[in-house]
Amino acid sequence: MVGSRGFPQGLLLTLSGDGEIDRTGVFYHKIYKIFPPTEKIENINDQYWTLRAEEIPEEEKNTAPDDRLIHVYHFMKDTSQNQVQNFGEPFFLVIHDGETLSDIKLRIQKKLQVAEEEFTKWKFAFVSLGRPEYLADSDVVSARFQRRDVYGAWEQYLGLEHADNAPKRSYTVNQNRHTFEKPVRIYN
Repeated sequence: MVGSRGFPQGLLLTLSGDGEIDRTGVFYHKIYKIFPPTEKIENINDQYWTLRAEEIPEEEKNTAPDDRLIHVYHFMKDTSQNQVQNFGEPFFLVIHDGETLSDIKLRIQKKLQVAEEEFTKWKFAFVSLGRPEYLADSDVVSARFQRRDVYGAWEQYLGLEHADNAPKRSYTVNQNRHTFEKPVRIYN
């Protein structure tokens, strides 16, 4: 049963701010749609994407005119096909005019709660149409996200390149052996 705000009854949400909820449609580890607050969950077709609801951080609500809300995705580079492969949970991040990658990295590390030892191994890239352009700490990130005429915001994002340390789902091959899912590669 669905409650008055469009969320299932019995769902417990812990809110720290004013309780504004952002609902997004995530498909292949990218945010493809932001649902308006008036749209009820039961009317959303979740056949193709995962519906995610989270509290909107204060930083995203109180932006300056020159601030940009960008997509941030985790990725690994598939060198055999010269492509990026996204994984993990995508998120939004406010970037300020003139802010360098060094400043942004501090906020990302705090947001994701990644240990310093692991975080130093990560690479950061402006990714457009699947092609990463790696950034230096001194690069002004907002300068990369000036174009607003791209088809869909997911076509440009700040990419976090690192190993996918999430456990893989296992499935039973037979009763005595377990194996992990492996990607399928098709060569022409």
